[in-house]
Amino acid sequence: MEIPHAGVGIQGQIDRIDLSGDERRARLIDYKTGRLQPGMDMDKVIVNGGAELQRCLYAFAVRTLLGPAVRVDASLLYPRAPEGEPAHFPLADVDAALERLARAIAIARTSIENGLALPDTDAGEKFNDFSFALPTNAGYLPRKRDSAERRLGDAVTIWEAV
Repeated sequence: MEIPHAGVGIQGQIDRIDLSGDERRARLIDYKTGRLQPGMDMDKVIVNGGAELQRCLYAFAVRTLLGPAVRVDASLLYPRAPEGEPAHFPLADVDAALERLARAIAIARTSIENGLALPDTDAGEKFNDFSFALPTNAGYLPRKRDSAERRLGDAVTIWEAV
């Protein structure tokens, strides 16, 4: 399915979706197997700089497949949250989140089409799955960060998104 107004297709599996009897509401859940990030106010998180995209992408898929008349609720659920701590985090405003994400994806697509596929904020992390494609010099990414952000322009807002 394609993300509206972004020209980007996605595919995958939704962890859980419940549809109301009258088929006017859909609730989807993205189960998170890891632990909550300390100090992160998950009630306010929408995409977490790209780390929490699934919940929004699921909402795009449900809205596309079921139509705009269906009200979509999307949430994260941390089954391993500590006893007494919140574990369920719904998106406060699904429509606003999807609009914001579609704009960010369209900006990223334009950037890539213009030849600007530059490393993101976690490119230098020890367990980055794509580290094999980056220079091995530890000082490379910090030296290039400012010029990369200048070249990316508006696409940098994706990294900064909460």
